[in-house]
Amino acid sequence: MTYGICLVLGALLSEEGRRHFDMRIRRCPLLALLAVLGDSQKWCPGSPRPIQMHRRLPCRIAGGLRHSVRRMTAAPSLEAAHRDIAEKGYTVSRLGAAASVRDMEKVALQLMHVDPSTVGSYNGRGGVVRSSIDGTGFVDSAAGAPKELTIQFHNEMAYATEYPKYVTFAMVRQADTDGTTTLADNLVVQGRLPAGLLDKFRRLGVQYIRYLHDEAERDAPDFYNSWQGAFQVKSLEEAMQKGNNKASFSILEAHSDGRRLRHTLWCPVFHQHPVHGELFFNSLLNRHGSWLDGHAVFGKLPNSERPYHCVWGDGTELSEEELSEIRKAYSDSTEYIRLDAGDVLVLDNLRVVHGRTPYSGSRLLGLLLSDMVPRPSCSAPEEFAKRLSP
Repeated sequence: MTYGICLVLGALLSEEGRRHFDMRIRRCPLLALLAVLGDSQKWCPGSPRPIQMHRRLPCRIAGGLRHSVRRMTAAPSLEAAHRDIAEKGYTVSRLGAAASVRDMEKVALQLMHVDPSTVGSYNGRGGVVRSSIDGTGFVDSAAGAPKELTIQFHNEMAYATEYPKYVTFAMVRQADTDGTTTLADNLVVQGRLPAGLLDKFRRLGVQYIRYLHDEAERDAPDFYNSWQGAFQVKSLEEAMQKGNNKASFSILEAHSDGRRLRHTLWCPVFHQHPVHGELFFNSLLNRHGSWLDGHAVFGKLPNSERPYHCVWGDGTELSEEELSEIRKAYSDSTEYIRLDAGDVLVLDNLRVVHGRTPYSGSRLLGLLLSDMVPRPSCSAPEEFAKRLSP
């Protein structure tokens, strides 16, 4: 009987049958049930992990069923969505492809408990300059993120002196292939990291380093970001004033190549979550030079000369063993979330990290920040403190 059902489902998922599949599954509770039973993990297109199938239901069939059932899922109520955020650190509201960016913004503001006038601004604080989408508070999340590369896990703006309590992603247009959103709960990640490594992070923190060109070099092959955009200034003097700040552990200096500026920030890698206490909070993997491995230009440079890099707070490099332990903790904690047009994903940024798999085609994902949380008072290690301007 199972074999017969699979044959029928296989026909439904043929090129012709898929056009009518959503209508047919609505009429058949058995198909919906099989979709739920079809896999023992969440369906994750493009996931490097094998999908563990229930019994012998073929992956192609189970994946298609799961996809269609997920499309039928109504957006959760505000109460249910807030409960999701409290319990697992995120929620997804699926508004449908007809939803406008403005519609998604309204839902996001409700879920993040913020007034439109209090949302955080990315430009001048984040790593790159992002443009607004349809005149809303959403900005294009793709800026500075090559689509052929994996975006590594990070807490949004973990390198800054203040960062958003929540972040929202709104899928305006999904990619032709892949572009799956990845999440990990730092509660879980922290529990998987060796105690000795966590103690070292507490003791030293990290230095986040970036290299900035003059805007006039925007067409250069190795251009990534400008000091004008990074600091929202017009003159080099203004950039130097903003970039050298003892209170924010910030150092801006000329690079020896005479073209770029080197900006270094020291940061702690823990934050006191209002509910869960001390949590691992960082942009380590997304700011380590290795994330650009495979890039046509930057992949040929040493990590220390790529647009972004990070080192221990005392200036020493993270060892391969240390990086492997961090990557494994995140890999073992990964959850894959496929977003389609009209989907709104809200994260507790103080708890959940996010990333993305590579993709092909055109993709437009909006990013919206909530109100900002100031970083608690902290002290840099002596080796870095000596370098700060008086």
